[in-house]
Amino acid sequence: MSEAPPKPVAAAGRAVVVRWRILAKQRLDHLHELGSSGRWKLYHTESDFFAMLQEAHDALKVWEDLAPPDAALDKTIEVAIAQNSEDRIPGSLPKPGLLDRVQSQYDFRKS
Repeated sequence: MSEAPPKPVAAAGRAVVVRWRILAKQRLDHLHELGSSGRWKLYHTESDFFAMLQEAHDALKVWEDLAPPDAALDKTIEVAIAQNSEDRIPGSLPKPGLLDRVQSQYDFRKS
């Protein structure tokens, strides 16, 4: 019998599905904006545009079924990184990392 995956794997899987759901929502919003402005007429026929709207709506429904919207779990990557970084002061630069030890040929800071 298979066991449930460890929590980090499940969370990572949800993060991927959430990203796709957000992308589907952005696509639908874009198509609605095209429809309200009338710009869709420059790029598509009426039947093609309505077919794309229906497809975008159906895709969003599928992604919402896989990962329902949850404000506590759905964070952009920037917010998640900022919240998981205990050693940073808000507004400060990140601590020196691996690439800071790489020597460059020219150091313009000395000029």
